[in-house]
Amino acid sequence: MATSIQPTPTLLGKEAEAFWEKIANYDNYLKEKGIVLNRKKIEEEAARFRELFKRKDDDNK
Repeated sequence: MATSIQPTPTLLGKEAEAFWEKIANYDNYLKEKGIVLNRKKIEEEAARFRELFKRKDDDNK
């Protein structure tokens, strides 16, 4: 049985202003937390992580 479709929440007035202020300051927030969103760095770390789980042919013998 399908569930009913809920209305999409909307931001009005001060809530909308606060949201856009958060969006405008998002880069500063990330810098304060020490989070770097560098695609190349993320891909390199993901490749290293995948290497941990890669099976070798010798493991099955």
